[in-house]
Amino acid sequence: MKKLLSALMLLLFTLPAFAQLNAEQAAIKKVFFDFLAFYKKNEAKFNSFKLYKGTGEENNPPYKLQWKEAEKYFTYLRTNVPFVGEAYINAERNHFKDSEKNFKDYPEEELPSGFDYDRWAGGQESIEYTYKWYTSKANKYKVIINGNKATLKIGSGSGKDMSWSVVPFAKENGKWKMADNIYPADDGN
Repeated sequence: MKKLLSALMLLLFTLPAFAQLNAEQAAIKKVFFDFLAFYKKNEAKFNSFKLYKGTGEENNPPYKLQWKEAEKYFTYLRTNVPFVGEAYINAERNHFKDSEKNFKDYPEEELPSGFDYDRWAGGQESIEYTYKWYTSKANKYKVIINGNKATLKIGSGSGKDMSWSVVPFAKENGKWKMADNIYPADDGN
């Protein structure tokens, strides 16, 4: 009985260690946290790029993507934002192409598809709110690494009310970089 009790106690004390992230997983999580802090300080610069414009009266719909401005934005990312790489820029380019298609398919749409929320912090709220939300000590963090790709999963809440968000990563030149922005996920598995 003493051996069983001792083994149970040992197991209970070591379980939290297994739930923690290893060094590489923690480094991936840190990249995202560092990106959020950088974005918080540089939000005005991120928002200074006029990536689309309204071609209607008083800059109203229909909207048009401004690819020359997008290229300036991509240059800014390459030279000033060390937390993202080419996979991120390719994802942004694809998002812009989707927005451009939606602009053409729905020219009367009042809200500019793909630009009607904070794309970088993933929500309708300010970066001050989302920074606290994603970095809360109450969150659960999972990092799944598969070769040169990884996914950071952030769980907020508990039980049936747990909501998850995901951030894809890619290893570029030996360093983990965000491969896209944060998005809601169906579950944390």
